[in-house]
Amino acid sequence: MTNSTLGLALVAGLLGLVRYRRLGPALRGVAQLAIFDALMELIFSTLANVIRVHNLFMAPVVLVGEVVLVALAYRRALQSAAFSRALPWVLGLFSAYALAESLLRLSATRHLVSLEIIGNLLQISLAGLYFQKLLNELRVEHLRADPFFWLSAALAVYGLGNLFISLSSNYLLTHCSSQLQAIVFWGVRNVFNILLYAAYCLALGRRPPPAQPLGA
Repeated sequence: MTNSTLGLALVAGLLGLVRYRRLGPALRGVAQLAIFDALMELIFSTLANVIRVHNLFMAPVVLVGEVVLVALAYRRALQSAAFSRALPWVLGLFSAYALAESLLRLSATRHLVSLEIIGNLLQISLAGLYFQKLLNELRVEHLRADPFFWLSAALAVYGLGNLFISLSSNYLLTHCSSQLQAIVFWGVRNVFNILLYAAYCLALGRRPPPAQPLGA
């Protein structure tokens, strides 16, 4: 499962590199996100399998990087003045919180849970805002051809799934066996990662549909 996750992340990152110049501004943001995640997966794999060092210390970097990059991509896709004004404050507060947690050296479990919950809620909110935009404007006639529709669907599932894991992590760590913890924290999480990376590939490999009113 881990090899599949790494392989798909690398495919998405390579696709983002190859198609970058042909993409619009919003999809270039997705390409940057795919490249970032591919690099992080490669570093995680190297630390775990080659150097054999625990990679949990990199979690805040990955969380902040993913949230910032996906938010910037959605800023271009949403084209909302209110969202653009609020985004620097939201990202600034989230980054400051992540930095404060790191400097205070809180326990790894609490650190991951708090950051992941906030990050997951932000991801779910971004997907919800795009769905709201589609419903309000009714300009995309064929949703299956809309790259951000697929990305938002995957991001919503990814965020909700990881949010559930984060909320139940303390119970799992306290009351469940190490085998079950490994299945949930690594196996189930990898399923959500694969879904998200597949959405990157789908979004980066499609052309955005023409924006036309449904009645036209």
